[in-house]
Amino acid sequence: MQKSTNILDILSERVHYDIIPSMENDKDWNVRINEEFPETIIHFGAIEFKGKNNTDPDGNISFNFKIVSSPDETLSVNDLTLQEYSGRILNSILEKSARDGCLVLENSKGQIMTQKMKDRLEKEYNTDEH
Repeated sequence: MQKSTNILDILSERVHYDIIPSMENDKDWNVRINEEFPETIIHFGAIEFKGKNNTDPDGNISFNFKIVSSPDETLSVNDLTLQEYSGRILNSILEKSARDGCLVLENSKGQIMTQKMKDRLEKEYNTDEH
């Protein structure tokens, strides 16, 4: 994941978006967009890092999302502007979660760990690929 250095690219919680509880599941969270697509609520699904390893500068994040609700009835997940803006929101959420130590990762086997736990294990067992 590349960190944005352009101040205009950085989105902030409680300014550009809010993280709100899902009405469908008490363990899930939705994102209410405050700008660009006001009052549109989205839900992120699968998020996957695609690259050689977690430091691959050519790697990227693949994600999917759905629109939970929107005042714009014609808005769809196929809207390229919404896709780009949702990616910027996701990047902001992931960066903040990693910085705060509350990012939770789940591998394909369903094993869950926080970023701090993953970093500690990688350091202790030198599992980080070079």
